[in-house]
Amino acid sequence: MTDVLILGAGVAGLAAGRDLAAAGRRVQVLDKARGVSGRAATKRFADLRLDHGARFFTARHPRTKALVEEGLDAGWLREWTRQIPVWEAGTIRTPADGHPRYVGQSGMSDIGKALAAGLEVYTGAQIVDIQRRSDVWHLTSADGRTFEAPTLLLNAPAPQLAALLPEAGALAAVTLHPCWAVGVALASDLEATWPALRLEQHPALEWIAREHTKRPGPPALMLHARADWSAQHLEDAAEDVQAALLAAAREVVGGFGVEGRFAHRWRYATPDQRFPDACGWQPEQQLGWCGDWCASDDHGPRLEAALLSGWALAERAQQNRPEHAVPT
Repeated sequence: MTDVLILGAGVAGLAAGRDLAAAGRRVQVLDKARGVSGRAATKRFADLRLDHGARFFTARHPRTKALVEEGLDAGWLREWTRQIPVWEAGTIRTPADGHPRYVGQSGMSDIGKALAAGLEVYTGAQIVDIQRRSDVWHLTSADGRTFEAPTLLLNAPAPQLAALLPEAGALAAVTLHPCWAVGVALASDLEATWPALRLEQHPALEWIAREHTKRPGPPALMLHARADWSAQHLEDAAEDVQAALLAAAREVVGGFGVEGRFAHRWRYATPDQRFPDACGWQPEQQLGWCGDWCASDDHGPRLEAALLSGWALAERAQQNRPEHAVPT
């Protein structure tokens, strides 16, 4: 048995785990995927590494700024751009915000990998049963492995957690929109100077990025569909989604040749109704949850919001630790 189990190796869960481990708690992180980082995901595709989940990382708070400095110094983070132009009805304008957007040196998943360093992480662990008995959480994976700890922290889409823990009624109020993402290996680069476009009032697309502007590599695009379009086409075949979004992209940027492509469906991507606090915490149950779907700041559901949520949850768990936890 360990001190703290964290279900979900997204950046929020890893941020919480890193803080608790630094405070002397024994921590195990579980995730059903083959790797860490959750939606801060990078797809290896041919000779490409495409960020098909989180697009970049911004830092407005002192602690996230400190993490940026850590990443820049260590070499796993780099600044990408300070401007993301906006496309609307065929016109491109550049907002005057000018704040830096950061990306992983080899992909957005680098952020999760850095946070996971030194933690005890079990991937490929699809949890199918969660029970609390005698003040201890017992988790069972699909392959029969069992994990035990007095404290359980959850970092996964709220609808999935609500299904596992129907008694945690606050989670049921959180709603998330889906997102279809399509990665494209280009035959040649576009005749463009922008690193990415944020689309407004487009019927299908909300994001087009020239991914090779993030890091050296062959020319490539990353397309993200609008939430409403994704919901309408949620169960469409991947080939049909690719064809539709490629056609939509050509309407915006002009013709381009395709060397290869893939589609990925994020069933739970963008929060609509967020959890009203930075995290959830039930001290009597030693149960908490975190994620970008928690209202950890006023800037919306971003990677920074996930980090802030994870750090907030670690603080609450540490302040309300059970008596039999390992002392710091």
